[in-house]
Amino acid sequence: MKRNAKTVIAGLVALAMSQAAFAKDIKVAVVGAMSGPVAQWGDMEFNGARQAIKDINAQGGIKGDKLVAVEYDDACDPKQAVAVANKIVNDGIQYVIGHLCSSST
Repeated sequence: MKRNAKTVIAGLVALAMSQAAFAKDIKVAVVGAMSGPVAQWGDMEFNGARQAIKDINAQGGIKGDKLVAVEYDDACDPKQAVAVANKIVNDGIQYVIGHLCSSST
C-alpha cells in the first residue's frame, strides 16, 4: 500500500511539474505613438496596457500562460503603422492592442 501511495504522489508531482513546464508566454503587441505629435496619449495607452497585462498575470494569466507585452511605435503615421503591422506579423505575434490613431488602423 505504501508503495502505491508513493507512486501516486510521484505521479502527481510529475504532473504538476509538467504543467509548469508547458506554461508559455503569450506575446501581445501593443502599438501606439511613442513618438510624434500625440506621444503623450501614446504613453497613457502603453501604461494602461502594461497595467492590464500585469493584473491579468497576477491572477494566473490566461489558462496559466503569462502575457508579455511587445511594444511598437507607429508615431500615428500611416506609413510607419504599415511597417509596424508587417513587423508584428513577421514576429509571429497573434494578438494586438492598438493602434491609438484612426489613421494608423
